[in-house]
Amino acid sequence: MSNHLAIATVSEALRLLITRALSPDIPFAVEVSARKPPTEPPTDPTITVFLYQVTPNASLRNRDAPTRATDGTVLTRPAAALDLHYLISCYGEETQLVGQRLLGCVVRALTEQPLLSRQLIEEAATQPYLVGTDLAASPQRVRFTPTPMDVDEMSKLWMTLFQTPYALSVAYQATAVFVEGKADPVAGKPVLRRSVRAAPSRGPVVERVLSRPAGSQGAPAEGPVTKDRELVVDGSGLRADLVVARLGERRVTVDPGGVRDDRLVVAVPEDLPPGVFQVQVLHGLALDGRPAAEHLAVESNVQTFARQPRIVAPIGTADRSDGPAGVSARLDFRLDLPLRNDQQVLLLLDELHPPAGRPEASRQFRAPAPPLPRTDPFEVRVPVVGVRPTAYLARIQVDGVPSELTVSGDGAFTGPVVDLTR
Repeated sequence: MSNHLAIATVSEALRLLITRALSPDIPFAVEVSARKPPTEPPTDPTITVFLYQVTPNASLRNRDAPTRATDGTVLTRPAAALDLHYLISCYGEETQLVGQRLLGCVVRALTEQPLLSRQLIEEAATQPYLVGTDLAASPQRVRFTPTPMDVDEMSKLWMTLFQTPYALSVAYQATAVFVEGKADPVAGKPVLRRSVRAAPSRGPVVERVLSRPAGSQGAPAEGPVTKDRELVVDGSGLRADLVVARLGERRVTVDPGGVRDDRLVVAVPEDLPPGVFQVQVLHGLALDGRPAAEHLAVESNVQTFARQPRIVAPIGTADRSDGPAGVSARLDFRLDLPLRNDQQVLLLLDELHPPAGRPEASRQFRAPAPPLPRTDPFEVRVPVVGVRPTAYLARIQVDGVPSELTVSGDGAFTGPVVDLTR
């Protein structure tokens, strides 16, 4: 790896490499400079080394991934893998074929020595504008490869050099140059002992996530999971000595009595908040006499389920006022599941009995951010403004999951209801 001076160091080292290659075959002085081709072609023998493009190296650009943990901690110092594209142009008296003689020396030198040596890089680093470069210490050696360019590609390249006449040139690609970041990664954890174990396993596969009333033996069903229901995970290869279900960021050890090869029964923690969660099955392996809980080494695919809240108390109304625009009030709700401080909470109101001749009115209101620390994680207060004075079906939606509604025997929604007629 190397610092921000790596690109400039490669250019200077390439210039030195070409300068050395001219002797003793070229009996006259030649100026070799790292610059773009001049707009006025020089009459004296000259070679220009022009870096005209820098591109990411396709095969090495992700070699350092991942660079950060899930919490943002730097694990590996990020580094950009780059390819440098050079245009080497030769100038001189054409009647004596000076440009062609110079070009032959350049091609021969880069064919005999395609890698930049450490000694050449260290010599380039003596320039005052390259003090501090550490390219010589990089384990990755820079290699030069000729770039084939047809007449069309060459003409496009020279057209980008505005008002610069064409000169006899050859293109080379330098692969690869690493420019390393400045962030310091965290130190690795110490290792007490190392052990490797091969265990035959096809791995658990999760096909469906269902639910049923907790403790029952009834048939599971699809749909949101309320507080009084348990998860039923269907799949294959689910049985193991230790089975752990990962619900979002929570880990729940599965009771061995609820483990089959094709089904798991998972008790959902009562304090798991509402929202959408991922489900993954983990298998533990016992190594060196240590418990399997320390080695959750086999993971399944991921499925999702919705944790659905309920409104468990009568809806309170406070600060009511009536005006020309409608009713304004503060509605107080109590849920059966606790809320996190960072969750997005919406109130959804749907008119319960709209009069004939017009569609039912529906409104949506966002709950304001709670004061921190939250005094009661089960309580939600939502101000409503400008609603019709009538009865509404009320739902609290948390991170996209609306609360449960009650349904009558004939399939009609019956509650919870908030009455704003009085």
